[in-house]
Amino acid sequence: MEPQQIEIIHFNDYGIEVPIRRDPTNETYLALQPPEALPYVVAPRETETAAVVEFVQQRLATLLELREDMLKHYKKTKSLKCHFKTGDVAYLIGRPFMLRVNPLSSGKKTKEATRTRIKVRATMHSDFSLIDLNVAQTNDYDQGRAAFFSYAKPVFARNIQSLLKQCMARVFPEQPVPEKVESRPMREAWVRFNEEQGVVWFSESLIPYPADAIVYTYLVEAIKRFAPEADEEERQGLLEKGVPNWQEMKALLADANNRYAL
Repeated sequence: MEPQQIEIIHFNDYGIEVPIRRDPTNETYLALQPPEALPYVVAPRETETAAVVEFVQQRLATLLELREDMLKHYKKTKSLKCHFKTGDVAYLIGRPFMLRVNPLSSGKKTKEATRTRIKVRATMHSDFSLIDLNVAQTNDYDQGRAAFFSYAKPVFARNIQSLLKQCMARVFPEQPVPEKVESRPMREAWVRFNEEQGVVWFSESLIPYPADAIVYTYLVEAIKRFAPEADEEERQGLLEKGVPNWQEMKALLADANNRYAL
C-alpha cells in the first residue's frame, strides 16, 4: 500500500505550515486546532491544490490575527473547556469554530437598562470556521453561551432533520419522519418524542457532536418505539443499518471528557 500523500502549504516567513485536509465537503475553509492554534485548511477532494493555496494566501493576514487571539487565550488557561471567550473553540455538529467575542454597541447606560432583556447575536464566517459572538458584556459566560446557541440551535435543527429522514428511510421506511426537530436543556435523556406537538426534542448537549452520534441517539429511541419486540441481535442489526459506526458513537457519548463534551 502506498503511503498517503499529505499536502502542506509552507509559509516560511511566518514559521507556520498549513496542512490540507481533503473531506467530503462542498466548501473550503480554514480552522485552528487548540491549544497550539495550529492552522489547517479543509477542501473538497476535487479542488486543485493551486486553488487551495490561493484561498489560504488571500486570507493569511486574518489567519495570523486569529492565531494570535487563540494563543493569547491559551496562555491564560490549559483547559480546552469552552467558556465562550475569544480564542475558545466550540463545536457545531462536529465542526470546530473559533469564537471571537465582541461588545455590542450601546448608547447611554441607565439602571433601567440593566432590567431589560439583553440582546445577543452571533455571526458565522464560513471561510475561517469562525463565529463572532456579539454581547453586552464580553466576559459574561451566560451571554456568550446564549449568543452561540442563538446561531447553533436553528442550524442544528435544519441539518439534523435532514439526516433523520435519511436514517429513517434506511431503517424504518414505513414509519413517519419527525415533522419538527428542536433542542433544549435535558438532563435525563438525549432524545424525547412529543407526539402531541409533533416534535422530537434533542438535548442541547448534543449540538457539538458529530452527525453520526446525534443520529445514533435518535435511532436508539426510534427502535424502542417502532420495534419494541426486537431482541438484542435484531436491535444491533437495526443500529448497524442506520449508523454503521454506532458502537464508536456509543463509546464517544459515554466519554464525559471527550472534546465535544468540553
